[in-house]
This record gives sequence, C-alpha cells and structure tokens, in this order.
Amino acid sequence: MRIGSEDLSVIIPAYNEEANILTILATLDRQSLQGFVVIVVDDGSTDNTAALVESYQPKQFTLQLLRQENKGAARARENAIRYSTSKYIAVIDCDDSLAEDSLEKAFAPLASNSAIDISLFKLNYVDSITKSITGKFVCYTSDKNLSGNDVFANCIRAWGVHAFGLYNRDVILSAYEVYDTLNKEGNNYLNNDEVISRISFDLAESIYLSEGEYYFINNSNSTTRRVNHNYCKVLHNAFFVLEYIKQKDPAQNKELLVNDAWALIISTLWGVSVRYFKWYRSLTSSERLEWRSLIRQSVRRVRQGIKNSGIVFTQKTKSQLILLGIMF
Repeated sequence: MRIGSEDLSVIIPAYNEEANILTILATLDRQSLQGFVVIVVDDGSTDNTAALVESYQPKQFTLQLLRQENKGAARARENAIRYSTSKYIAVIDCDDSLAEDSLEKAFAPLASNSAIDISLFKLNYVDSITKSITGKFVCYTSDKNLSGNDVFANCIRAWGVHAFGLYNRDVILSAYEVYDTLNKEGNNYLNNDEVISRISFDLAESIYLSEGEYYFINNSNSTTRRVNHNYCKVLHNAFFVLEYIKQKDPAQNKELLVNDAWALIISTLWGVSVRYFKWYRSLTSSERLEWRSLIRQSVRRVRQGIKNSGIVFTQKTKSQLILLGIMF
C-alpha cells in the first residue's frame, strides 16, 4: 500500500541511540506501507546517533532529522508533532519494533473511515534480553470500533487501552492545547504524555483497535524501574486528570468519572509513597523533604475532596488512604 508524505509521519525520539537507531530505521524500511515520512528527533545526543541518521538511505519512506538541546523524549515528541505536516502521526521508541505489516494494518482503517481519529496497535511485551514475547496487553473490550468518550472513561482509574498507535494530528494538537491550560507553567512532570493521551482519546470521535503488532521492549533501565529522583512529580498530573474531568461540560456519567479520577490520585499517591521508602537511601535530604511535602499536600487535598463530594471508595482504596495518613 502506498501513501503520501501528507498522510503519515512516524516520529522517533532519540537520545544516544547509536545502538538502536539503524535497527528501527531498517524495520520501517521493511514495512508493507510505503511513502510515509520518518522524523527522527535527536535530543542532544553525545554519540553518533545523528550521524547514523544522516547517512541512512531509506527505500520505503522519506527521512528527516530534527535536532534539539537535551530536553527529554516528551519535548522531542511534541516538537516533531508540531513540525510534521502529515494528517496522522505515530510515535515509536528506538528500542521497540513493529511487524512488517503493522503500519498498513493500522493505517487502512483511517483511510477507509474518516470518523476514526486514532488507530491503536496490538501491544506485545518483549523481554529485552531473550527478545521473546512475555505478554500481551488486553483491552477492556473485544470490540474494534469504539467511541472516544468510552475509551477515555475506561482509561482513568486504569488503562483500558494502551496509547501506542496512529493519531489524527489535529486531535493530539488540541489535546496539547487543553493540557497547557492545566499545566500553566509548562513543567515536566515526567508523565505529561499520559494525560495528553487520555485527553486525545476523549477528543477523538472514534478509535479503532487494529491488528498491527507493536513490540514493546521491557527495559530494566526504564524511567518506571530505575531510581528517579523526580518521580514524586507525577502526582501533579494525577490531579490534572481530575481537573480536566471537572471542567467537562456536559459530561455523561460525570460523577463516575470524578470518582475514578480520585481513585487514580490515591493509587498514584500509593505508588509514589512505595517508591519513597524503596529509594529512600538514594534520595538526598532535600529530595526527601520535597517528596514528603508533596505527598502530605496530596493526602490533604484528597481528604478535603472526599469530604466535600462524599465519594465512596473500595475498601482497598480506603485502606491505602488511611495508611498514607499514618505514614505521612
């Protein structure tokens, strides 16, 4: 299947990825889909990443290289999305992979139905050492055509779908605009993209679950596994999800959505607290104070919110909140 550069851009954020960049470019060169654009964003690499990209001669796609100072993968993704002129965009990490027909299987529904704004891949988890598939993401439904509002409602308390796929560029840019009204200072709270993905789901008219296979490498050195001295900041984004829902007007099942948002905040609080004790020796004294202060503030906000709204939680959530109050 051949498309034009105006149809699809595949974005690859890259920081010191000389060991992986040629592999993912070769994977894209084997795609059954032809004619798309690949935009590699070099995030201030100090190795040969940029040089390898510049020397690569693609056969199936047009290759473009963007350069930026080291500002992180989230900023690299955003800069490339804004730079792209294609109707649809996809983001792929350097160490992940695709089946040879994945892009075509994900793009075909978009080409045949203008109501579809997002086409998601089938997500496989792959061991970084053995390269064997260790599991598959199970979506909340077996249906293929879903409404954006329904997907959003099933991605608050937990992820009912994943976020890997092809997105209507206008939709995701609108999601960035909404997120910027929540995060007015433009701070990096580590998982900004998770909130932006949720908002994109909500803004989408229709979302399709395609048969295109995406292979996500479970990296033991990922942000979620290694010690991250700023991890406590993800609490801000959990509250942003609540603020976004409260601003939705009108919103079907708004009370249920708000309840799920509070549950997300408490589970995030619990995750941050577990990491605080796990990483305690690795944190500096000032970092420990920052973590404890943010956790305490968040616990107070939750208690006040529950008092004002009369929300009812599961016994597990209640127990976590009680323990958080005791520990902090």
